[in-house]
Parts: sequence; C-alpha cells; structure tokens
Amino acid sequence: AAVYPLSASDEYAPLGSYTAAERRHWAFQKRRNPEVPVFSDAAGKAWVKTPIDAFLLEKLRKEGLEPAPPATRRILIRRVYFDLIGIPPTPAEVDSFVSDKRPGAWERVVDRLLASPHYGERWGQRWLDVVRYAETDGFEYDTHRNGAWRYRDYVIRSFNEDKPYNRFVKEQLAGDELRPGSQEFEIAAGFQRLGPLRKNAGNQEVASSRNEVLTEMTNAVGSVLLGVTLGCARCHDHKFDPIRQADYYRIQAYFAATHEREVSLASEAEQAEWKKKSGAFEEQLKKLRQSMKGLEGAAKEEIERRIKDMEARAPEPLPAIFSVSNDPARVTPVHLLSRGDHLRPGARVGMRPLGVLLEEGAPEYTAVPENPRTRLAEWITSPENPLTARVMVNRIWLGHFGRGIAAMPNDFGRMGGMPSHRELLDWLANRFVESGWRVKPLHRTILLSSAYRQSSHSPIGKAARGKDPDNKLLWKYSRRRLEA
Repeated sequence: AAVYPLSASDEYAPLGSYTAAERRHWAFQKRRNPEVPVFSDAAGKAWVKTPIDAFLLEKLRKEGLEPAPPATRRILIRRVYFDLIGIPPTPAEVDSFVSDKRPGAWERVVDRLLASPHYGERWGQRWLDVVRYAETDGFEYDTHRNGAWRYRDYVIRSFNEDKPYNRFVKEQLAGDELRPGSQEFEIAAGFQRLGPLRKNAGNQEVASSRNEVLTEMTNAVGSVLLGVTLGCARCHDHKFDPIRQADYYRIQAYFAATHEREVSLASEAEQAEWKKKSGAFEEQLKKLRQSMKGLEGAAKEEIERRIKDMEARAPEPLPAIFSVSNDPARVTPVHLLSRGDHLRPGARVGMRPLGVLLEEGAPEYTAVPENPRTRLAEWITSPENPLTARVMVNRIWLGHFGRGIAAMPNDFGRMGGMPSHRELLDWLANRFVESGWRVKPLHRTILLSSAYRQSSHSPIGKAARGKDPDNKLLWKYSRRRLEA
C-alpha cells in the first residue's frame, strides 16, 4: 500500500527502451551453467584438484601453456596466513605444517584459519574499504561519528559467523525496515551513512546537502553491490553502458524517505543527566567566548587557552547506534537533474531497478511503499540477478590472487573489459548461490585448488610472459606486495 502518495500533477519521465545489442553485454546476461572440463591424461588428472583447476587448465592448454609446479610448504603456509588472517604464521606453526605428512594437512590449515576470529578482521577490512567506511565525516570539519565503530564490528562478526551474503546485503540496505528495534539490524543499516558528509557553518543550503547524501547512497548501490558505474549516469545517460539517467534517479528514489538517525542506548535517566551536564557546559563555554570581546594580546590568549582546555573536558557523547530510518513527513521528490544540479530539476521518477535487466516496459513505483529499501534489497539479492553473485565472487577471487576474473571489481560494464574466464566466474557464482550465499565455502574451494598452491616461479616463464604477460591465465601464482 502506498503510504507516501506523490502529487498527481507531477510529470514523470518516460520509461525508455533498450536495444538487443545493449542487453547482450556479458554481465547483464543470465548466468550460464557451464560443464566442467574433463582431462584424460595423467598430468591433467593429477593437477585438477577442484573444478577451478579444470577451467584454468583448459585455457592454459589452448595457449600451449602449463601451470607452474607447486610452491613449497613454507611458502604456502605464509601465503594463506597473510591471505586469511593478515599476519604471518609463527615459526612453530610453519615447522608443524612442514613436518605434517598425514593426508589432509593443507585442508586442516585452511579450516583452522577460516575459524579464526582474525579471519573476520582481515576480510571485514576488505569490505570496509569497498563501502568507504570511516569514523569521521570528512571535508573541513571532519566531525567524529559517534557509534560508527559498531558497524565495523558488525561486519567483522558477519564474516566470522559466515552470514549468508544475501542476508548481509539486505540487513545493510534495509535493516531498520526488516526488524525495527533490533540493535544488530539498526547497526547494519548504518551502511547508508558511510559516505562523506559536508557540514557548513552558517548559511547551510539544506537541499544541496540532501542531494549529496542521496547521491552517496545511490552510488554505493552501483559500485559496491552491482559492480557498475551507476554514478556516471547522475548528470546524463551513461556514455558507455546501457544505464540511462532515469535509471540512476529511479534507484535514488528508493532512498527518498531515508534520513539519518541516532538510536540512543542510554536510559531516559542517563539521557536527562547528560542533557543537564551538556547544557551547563555549553553555557559556561558561551560565557567564556563572550568574555573575549574587546580583548587583545595576552588577555585574549589566556581566554583562548581556557576555551581549549574546557573543550577537551566536554561531556562524552552517550552511546548510540549510527543508523537511518524512513520519515513519511520528509519524502524527497526525486527528479532528473540537469547535470546533477538540484537547482535544475526535470521530470519526476519513481522507483525501479536498472531497466536493462528488466523486461521492456516494466513499470516503476510512482508512490513510495512502506518499506522501499526492502524492495530494492530483494531485487539485488534475487538469485536471478545476474550481477550480485558474480560481483562478490570476483571480490573474493581478487583477494586471493591479486587480480579478479573480471579485472575491474567495481565496473562490470564495457570499459571494465571481458572476464579472463567467464565460464569459471559463472560456475563459482552458481555454486555460491546454491551453497546459501556463504563465503567460507567459496574461500575453501579456491584455497584447495592447485592454482592457488602454484609457485610464483615457472620453468616456462619466458615463453609464458610472451603470450600472457599479465598472468591473466594463471600459469603461475603472481607475486604480491604485503599489505599494511
């Protein structure tokens, strides 16, 4: 039911259409179900430990290449420790693995590291980098974000618990709608507030600030979750991909009722006491600032010193959840904006997913439903969505090999290039969805492959570099720099 009706006098933008050529781009097509290659020769059978190896070996042999020999155990255990938990193994752990001749030694190391609490810290960091996490607002004032750290810990917990990725996404897009009052879900919805926030002193232009906030929310959906440069269509139709400017603002319309909210974790008595202390503090600070008027030299410097000392003793903010909520009284009408300028609005738009992924003429919502972001989250996490699973699988692959199957993790469009192994990417994405969108089994499949356990030195290195200088086909394990 529409609870936020829009004005009947508004003129809506036409839905538009998409050509067959635009719909043919690989990333916008339904995932394939490729057959895993089979090898009959002894060398091929010995090397293929997982289906990953089969897809890779097939392409290598088409180019007349062979994989590198296995890395030594000392190299392997350091590689996987840095990959999964971000710190090296101790000398005792290295020696234990090197001397463990029982079957399944490698599998035991992988399983132990996936169960480590440090795994969530390491891979949670990768997610926080992608979603532009920060604990301050940025820009001139760079104000501290009270409670933002709770989102960081939510991400770490989610990775350690192997929370299904589709649920992980839904909680961040619409946690406050899905389970109002749940601390965990409210914290997850803090994802909407991670972008930089400009705070100007004095004469603030509220409409401009609101436009920037909505822009951040919309752009994150494109780059983080869908792997497309949606933000390029903010000012005009996308120059390379079939994303119209109307598509951009139709995604933005899902956030029309979304506003920032702090959910206090303090009791009413604690809040009342804090307000009393804070009020007295502000009054004292105000008096000190007023006393500076007309002062010069040492007397003025002394008052400035006292103000700084007092500001350092300001009452600590009460514990709060950094989140968002819908406000029916403050729904932002979403229009096409000429060159992205909020002062030059054009036709109005309602909510609709990306048109190139819909049937021709699919309607839009011209009234905001009760839980708009939940609808967006359900579309994004649908098993039929061709982008979501591919994008996350590619991010995990990138974390292990230093290069994604699709080279540009945030751009699956035309300028991002073709994936090096499209069949492998689809096979992994299909298994990811079929396993309940769980990330740890995906890690395990990759880490148990012969491809991951290759040496970074190959006896055919000179010839291989001539055919594949960037090692896109993974004829060896690429050397990588350590991360801080």
